Amino acid sequence: MATATCALIGLLFGSFLTVVVDRVPRGKSVVRPGSVCGNCGLDLGPLDLVPVLSWLALRGKCRQCRMSIGIEPLVLEVSTALLFGLMGWHFGLTWRTAAFCALMAGLVALSWIDLHTRRLPREIIYATGAIGVPLLCVAALVEHEPKRIWMLVAGAAISLAVMALIYWGSRGGMGDGDVRLAPLLGAYLGFLNPGLALVGLFFGFLTGAIIGVVLLIVLKGDRKMKVPFGPFMALGMIVTIFIGQNYVDIVLAR
Repeated sequence: MATATCALIGLLFGSFLTVVVDRVPRGKSVVRPGSVCGNCGLDLGPLDLVPVLSWLALRGKCRQCRMSIGIEPLVLEVSTALLFGLMGWHFGLTWRTAAFCALMAGLVALSWIDLHTRRLPREIIYATGAIGVPLLCVAALVEHEPKRIWMLVAGAAISLAVMALIYWGSRGGMGDGDVRLAPLLGAYLGFLNPGLALVGLFFGFLTGAIIGVVLLIVLKGDRKMKVPFGPFMALGMIVTIFIGQNYVDIVLAR
């Protein structure tokens, strides 16, 4: 029940994210004007904006000019629904789930934008934190574990310190957006266990290194080729939510 409910809500948020990823990089409002076809300017009504179903019914085309609207809406809606569903499955219907779903929405938008523009807009990072961190604090109080508020602060501090050092040492090799994102991810992982902040960064760098090497081999790329790190930080975060504590337990048991 929790999984299905969260996945359904994720579809709705995913539909909104199609507006976010299009307008935020261009400095436009995500509220006004309403959604329109980018080709003919048709105002999109409710029947055009039903997540997944509208795209399938219209075969990915504008109902007026028949211009392709691309696969972007479908990818964003399905991926957001999947991540929301996973949070519901993992945490149940709780305040904690609401907080982590807010983060998932932010990470989907940030990853998409970073892959396409090599940017992590601060507006999305700050908005995600402004919504998600208070929800984490509410979850800590509702669960009668106020200590988790201090844990999330510790996690944020750990991630920020590590990424700031890496940023300083990279001499321009890492973007400042990655540094801004780090404390947000650290806060969430710190809420679970401050030590997981380091695990999240480790998994992020590990997946980034592996995929970077694969791209270098498959695409025969240049060794100085820049690969956006935001999506790998997001992936490291998601992996850590599910297996991070088990990884820590295994390491400490040795």
